[in-house]
This record gives sequence, C-alpha cells and structure tokens, in this order.
Amino acid sequence: MKKQRPEVFFSILILVVGMILLLITPAGANFDEETYVARIWEMALGHVIPNSYLDSPERLPSGFFTISYRRNINLPATDIETLNQQLKVKIDDYDLMTYQTRAKYFPTLFLVQAVVMRFFGPHLHYPILILYYLLRFSYLIIYCLLIFFSIKVLPFGKWVFGTLAVFPMCLIQAAAVSADSLIIGISFLFIAWVIRIATSEKEALSKKELIVVCLLILALGTLKPNAVFLLPFLIIIPVRLLKNNKAWIPILIATVASVSIPVIWSQLAPELTENPGIDPARQLVILITNPHIFFKSLWVMLSSSLPNYLKQIVGVAGYGYWNMPRIIYWLIPAALVLALFSESAKVTLSTRQRILTGIIALFNLFMVFLVFYVVITPVGVTRIDGIQGRYFEPFLPLFIIPFMFTAKKHLNTLILGAILSICSLICAASLFLSYHVVCGYALATNQPCTLPYYKNWDPSTFLGIDLDNETEIKQGAVITCKELTGIQVWVNKNNTSTGQREFFALETTSGKTLRESWIQSESLPQNGWATIAIDPPLSSLNVELQFELNPKDGIGIPGLELGRFPTSEFKRGSLWLNGKETENDLVFKYICADDFSTILK
Repeated sequence: MKKQRPEVFFSILILVVGMILLLITPAGANFDEETYVARIWEMALGHVIPNSYLDSPERLPSGFFTISYRRNINLPATDIETLNQQLKVKIDDYDLMTYQTRAKYFPTLFLVQAVVMRFFGPHLHYPILILYYLLRFSYLIIYCLLIFFSIKVLPFGKWVFGTLAVFPMCLIQAAAVSADSLIIGISFLFIAWVIRIATSEKEALSKKELIVVCLLILALGTLKPNAVFLLPFLIIIPVRLLKNNKAWIPILIATVASVSIPVIWSQLAPELTENPGIDPARQLVILITNPHIFFKSLWVMLSSSLPNYLKQIVGVAGYGYWNMPRIIYWLIPAALVLALFSESAKVTLSTRQRILTGIIALFNLFMVFLVFYVVITPVGVTRIDGIQGRYFEPFLPLFIIPFMFTAKKHLNTLILGAILSICSLICAASLFLSYHVVCGYALATNQPCTLPYYKNWDPSTFLGIDLDNETEIKQGAVITCKELTGIQVWVNKNNTSTGQREFFALETTSGKTLRESWIQSESLPQNGWATIAIDPPLSSLNVELQFELNPKDGIGIPGLELGRFPTSEFKRGSLWLNGKETENDLVFKYICADDFSTILK
C-alpha cells in the first residue's frame, strides 16, 4: 500500500487555491490589507518601529489607496478595464498622503515582505498592483511551508490539521497581505510539535526537539499578543521529559522571554491615536472591581453573535461583505467530522492530556474576549467590540484534539480530499463572482440581486425625508445590471393612514418617462425596504436613469419618512429635494433579474 503524504496534498491545495485567490481578490479587499501595506512600506524604508516614519505628513504613496478596493463605498464589480488602469499606477514620490498604520505587531511578521517591497517597489518600480500580488504570494508561501511542517511532524491527526488549515477563512487570509498567515501557521506548528513530543514514548527530549520547542515558544511571542496564551499547552508534556536533562530550564527561559517580547514591544510601539471612550487602564480597574460586568458582556456577545462567529470561522471575505455559498457552511464542518473518522494512526493521547487540551482551548477563547474587552471596548457599554471569528483560527485545533480517536474502519482519505478540494474551488469561484461580476454575489449565494452595495451601512445614522404634500424627491443612478425589475426605498418610520398615495416615475435624464405607478400607503412596511416594481422589466446596462417621488394628487403620504444618508454614499447618482441638489443620497437600491444566462449574453 502506497504511503499517504497528507502534508504534500494540503500544501499543493493551499498553493493552487491560494494562487487563484491572490489573483482574483482586488487590491486592498482583504481584512486590513491597507494598514499592513503601509507598515511594510515603512519597514522597506528601514523604519522598524511602527509610525516612526509615517507619523510625519505625506509619507505614504497615495497609489496604495488609489487602487484599493476598500476605498469604493459601493463595492462595484472589478472589470478588466479597472485592472488595466490599476496596472498603470506606480509609486510616485511626488504623490504622497498622510497615514498612520494600525499594524503595530512585532517586525518579524513583515520582514520578508519589507524586502520584497524594497526590491520590487522603489528599486524596480513595479506597478502597485503587482506589488500586492508579490506580497500576497510571499505570505502564501510562508503559510504553505508552515502547514507542510505542521502536518509532517504530527504523529496522528494529520488530516484533521490539514482540514482546519484549508478552511476558506484560512485560505483567504493566507493569500492576503496579512500577518494571519504567520499567526495561524506558527500556532499550528507549535501545537503540532507539542503533540509530537507529548505523545513520545522516549524518556528524554533530544537536543533537536528541545531547540525546536524553544524556538517555537519564542516565535509565539512575536505574533499578536494573545498568541502567548497558547503557552499553557506545554503542560500536556509528560513530567519525565521535562525532568530528564533538565529540559524544563530552557523551556522556562524561552517561555518567560516569549511573554516578555509583546510586553517590551508594546512600550516601543505605543498607541499614537486616542479613541473616544476607550480607556484600558480604567476598564481593567472595572474588570477587577466589578467582574460581573465583563461576564454579562461576554454572555451578551455569545448569545447574540455565536452563529456569526462560527460563520466567520468557516469563512467570509472582503471585510465581511461577502459570505460563502450556504453549502460551504455545511460541507466544511462535515469535512472536519469526516477527518476525525479518517484517522488510521494510533491516537496516544491520555485522558489527562485530552482534558487539559480542552481546558486550554476554552482559556484561549476566554482570553480573546477578555483582551478585547479591556483594550478595544469603550468604558461603560455592555458588549465586547472588535471580535471576529478569524481570531479563533490559531487555537482551533485545541477544540478538536480532545475528540481525536483511531477509527476501526477509517474513511478513505480520497473522499475527504475530494470534498476539501471541491469546497476550496467553490470558495474561489464564489469570490470571483462577488468581486468581478455584477450580481455575482447574489448568484453565488442564491439571493436576489439588489444594488448598489453600501459599505458604510448603519440605519441608526439615517436622516429623514417626510413625504408631505410639498416634498418632491428625485434620485439619479447609473444602472449597472442588464435587467431592472424594481426600485427599493428605505422607510425610517410609517405613521400613515390607509388610502394615501405617492406618485412614482422612472425617467431618462432627458425627462422621458419609462415607467410610472402609484405607491399605496397600505402596501408600505412600518420600517425597512419598500419595493416599487418595474413591470415589465427594463433593459438598463450602464444607463443613467432617475426616479421621482412626488404628491401628484396634492396630498402625498404624510406620516411616511424615507431614509437618506447623512453623507454621500452613492457615487453614480445624485439626490434632489424640491428641485435642489443635495450633498447626500436617498437610501435606495435597485433590483436586478440578472442570472447566468443574462450575464453570458
């Protein structure tokens, strides 16, 4: 029987899918890419301390933000023409902007990328888009190598670790300009190496094993500060291995040094900006004197956001704007269960080691919430801000290890490999649709297509427009889909009486009426989207249209308040109120009937 090489399979899968993701994802679309690129730029110029260079005005080339997907408030589809324009943007020493990076982690997380940036940026003057691709590729290769060694050194659980490593969220972050590839990869390697030596039948650690574990302990200290909470996992190592040759001494020294690294670094790279309401020192005092406030906040977050955290652990993209197809959120957990049943190697974990691992997993989960409560959350609120499911990825194996077993009849790993490959390719295909095809996200997730997307969506900030007998509204919009079937407007509040109505007209910019209808008050929701059908559907690709709402009968719908943004949130149209152009926009969307057959026409 041919020996299985799961480390090779997963490395190839990560590399292939990662290459697809790094190419199809627009520059700046991944979590925090802009701020990581700024830190890498600063280090490329020889400044290791974050913001030691960027704290002065006009130090960052504006091109990094010019091409960033994050700057597009309506998240439009990125087409070939856009990419061609972005390829013309290079680093310009005379076009600089003021910016401070939030990426203040230890410099080893950006060292390789700083070299790449220095050589291909200021030296060879490559386009900024190509720099993005090269930086992403460097992180992808590092992640690929770390996962290869993690799986290779494991005595068992290779398919479980590999499955966790190719969760869509992990693949997305591995193919991004993000320190997460090192954070997840090094954490996995640390856990894998500790399992290796903890389940060894030897009486003493070899010099190689001791050196590697000490280096990995030190490496944890160079990651995000909460990575050091993985260090208690060392207690599953049998006492005999620590006593013989006094192995506990260098391990203890490395542990103390690892904990010291983030503490010392936090003093060298202090927070330069103040956020209103955030006071970690005061929050810490409240935590000590009134711990029940924290536990209440923890319960609020877990009870309200746990499903969202689980979804984010599996995978979301583009700052959480784009979800995976629904089937992925079922297939990935199923694949993880199948990975447990595919174990053919003998699982030699003791009951004590399983229990300790589970406790350490819960401890790491608890500490994520505790750290964000103290450092990120404003004083006095009953919630915990800033938590994302991807923050749990580095210690996710700890939740699975206690349940590992040797299957009497193990699953054929070809089946598991096929499922994971299909899931990874579905993930890549869905992101291509979301980023590059109008209505692509709707197609990928089997939802109605409503445009535009609003990046800064917050109904609590909406202003109001009362539809009384004097209010006339006109909103212009360039329609980007092929078949227009409706218009939606946001109802802030509805205190109307039955029998009232408002006139709706859809026109060209020259005033030619295309569709018209009456909006009846009894058909409107109390709050949320009100839909106005366009029947029959209208061919509309890249056509500039405008729709009007006015009290044609002289009455209107008093008591109905529509929403409008406090700022300009739509870049391809304007709002007029009573004949005067405003600086903000109506809260509206247009509905499209585009499907695969329509798109391919």
